[in-house]
Formats: sequence, structure tokens, C-alpha cells
Amino acid sequence: MRGLALVLILSAGVSSASIRPAQQDVDALFRKARQLGEEGRFEEAQGVCRSILQITPEYHDVRVYLGRLHLWRREYAAARVELGKVLDQVPDHADALHAAVDAELWSGHPEAALRMCERGLGHHPQDRNFRVKKARILADMRRYPESADTLRNLLAADPDDEEAWRLLQHIQSANQILSFGQTYRLEMTDREDQDLRPWHFFSLEGAAHMGRSTLIGRVNYADRDYGAGGLTGTQIELEGWPVFNDRFYAYLNAGYSSDIIFPRTRLGGELYANLPGALELSAGMRYMDFRGTRVYLYTGTLGKYHGNYWVSFRPWISSDDQGSIFSGLLWMRRYFRSQHEYIGVLAGFGATPVELVFLEDIQRYSSFRLGLEAKLPLSRIFFVRGHLRFEREEYLPDVFGSRFVLDLRLEQRIFRKY
Repeated sequence: MRGLALVLILSAGVSSASIRPAQQDVDALFRKARQLGEEGRFEEAQGVCRSILQITPEYHDVRVYLGRLHLWRREYAAARVELGKVLDQVPDHADALHAAVDAELWSGHPEAALRMCERGLGHHPQDRNFRVKKARILADMRRYPESADTLRNLLAADPDDEEAWRLLQHIQSANQILSFGQTYRLEMTDREDQDLRPWHFFSLEGAAHMGRSTLIGRVNYADRDYGAGGLTGTQIELEGWPVFNDRFYAYLNAGYSSDIIFPRTRLGGELYANLPGALELSAGMRYMDFRGTRVYLYTGTLGKYHGNYWVSFRPWISSDDQGSIFSGLLWMRRYFRSQHEYIGVLAGFGATPVELVFLEDIQRYSSFRLGLEAKLPLSRIFFVRGHLRFEREEYLPDVFGSRFVLDLRLEQRIFRKY
């Protein structure tokens, strides 16, 4: 009969107060509860946990798991009750303390979460997870010096702690005041209809970081040979990245040039949304006026973060006086300690180039491109980015050429010191 009772509970997946399996069956029930929880069947898992606790009220791991199930269902008051019962009997129960920290943090009480975290460290001063949680809570409360000190102490004990490094980099990025960038791009082509010298592009920019939003001023200079002589010119740009909240941010751009090599005016805007499941979605457009030829580009992104990897697809629909063309760009990056340290690959097709600068690039008939990129730190404040790309292009009907692009960029970031 005892075995039959256990079978009935396991097959039902829910509790029955009238069934009392023997003590040796309780661990099997607990495994069933965890399985239900992993499947997202939280209410059923709670029922199994309550059945176990009717038999063995002192089974603290089960009660902590029941508290976790309440947290996953956003039943914070009920979670506090269950976790409190454990901590009243076993004040140093590490799993209960961790769950209690999460209960306060997820319910929007960072001060209480910090106090609970300090309580956990009082019992377990070397617990790495308590120390990381403390640093994260302090950072969320904008108590950056204390958060940075906590992380540095953690890294002194374990220099290879990637999560601690990423959080420290996040703190520094959140407190960036200014940054400066210098870019040089070399393009070499072998068009079948022309003999062209290498093309050169230079850019200088300065950025002011105001909270989480950024405002950038940029000056561009280009020197391009078109077979019958060279063209040079400058362009000024103003770019903004306003952050509205944790979900939405935007890209805004405006540029002007009096030189024919650049568009006289350019405008751009795009709205980004961070979605559940580490997804990112955006939609926007670009406009360029090349003194009589007006180009409209409609675009967006669909991106996905998975661990240290980011994959994104960006479509382009270009529209001008001669019609519309669809292009696409697939990008993948592998990040390391921060958003400023990565390697990546890209592949694309269609007329629209990676950099939207010159009219003849947008008016190509087609192209195929492959590229490699990397961004690495030279020091805490200096970063270098390299980009190497090959493109096979159809400039005119049945007129092809290859393009090799080398892009180098040096960045300097200035922070508040923490």
C-alpha cells in the first residue's frame, strides 16, 4: 500500500493531504517536484512540496524550494513566509539566505535585499555568490564606489571570475563621462571599367555620456579617386543615443556637407526595444540628399543574445529615383569581459553597403561581402578596433569588381574613478 500511495502521488503530480507515503519515499517526491518545476508546472510542484512538508516539516531543502516556486510565480509574501520558517530554525542556511535576497530584490526592495545579503556574508564571508549579489545590488542602487570595492576584493581572490569582470566593466561604462575616437578606413578596388587609386576615409569624434544616454559630434574627411581625378571633402555629423528606460532606446543622426563627395544632408532615426528572451528588435530609416538624388533607406534589426554570443540580421530596403532594392546583413559576435571586447564575423548581400556614406555605393546593382572584426582593450581606457572586409560588387550591368576594406579605430574612454 505504501508503494501504491507513492505511485498515485507521482502519477498525479499534485498533493493529496490524505496520502501519507513513508519517509523513505520523500526524496522521490522531491525529485518529482523539481522535475515539475523545471517543466514550468509551478503550481503542481508546490502541491508536491506541501505533501512532503506534511510528512517531514523539518525538510528544509523542500521548504526552500517551495519558497523558490513562490518567487517564480511572483508570490513574494508567501515566499518570505516559507523562507522565514527555515531561517528561524537554521539562521545560516545558505540556500534560504540566497532565496531571501532574491525575494527582496525581485519585489523591488533593494535596501532589504542588501541587508539580507550582509546577513548571508556574516555567516558565509567567503561565499562568492553573496559577494557578487552584493556588488550587483550596490550598482543598481548607484553606490558605485562600494560596488567596485566589493568586486575588486572578489577579483583579488579569483582574477578569472568573468562575471565579476563584466560587472566591474558595466560599472565603469555606466560612469563614463567622455570618449574620443579616431577612425581610418582604406578601400582598394579593382573595377574592370576603371583604374582607381586607394580611397581614404578619416573620422574624428567626441562623445558626452549623460547617464545612460550619449551625444556624439563627428567630423569626416574623404579622399576618393574616380579615374578622372580625385574628390575630397568634409562632413559634420551629430549623433544621439537616448535611453528612455530599460526597454527602449533610440538612434538619431543628422549630417551636413557642402562638398559633392558627401550627401548635402543626411538624417536617420531608429527605435530599439529589448524584449524578453534576450531578443532585440528595431525599426527605422535613413535619408540622404545627394544634390538632386534622394535616397531613402528603411531598415531594422532582429538580434538575439545567447550567453556571450550575439547574432543579428539587418535588412535594408533602399528606394531612390531608379526603384527599390533589398539587401541584408548577418552579424555574429562573441563577447568577452565587456561590450568593448569581442570578435565577430559578418556576411551580406545586396547593394546597400555596411557604411552608408557615398552615393555610388548605394547605387550598385548587387554585391556579396564577408568580413572579420575584433575590438580589444589596450588598457583600461584605450581600445582598438579592426575590421577587414572583402566585397564582390556589380557596379554596372555585367561590370564587376572586388573591394578590400581595412578599418582601424582607436578609442579613449574617460570615467569617474571608482
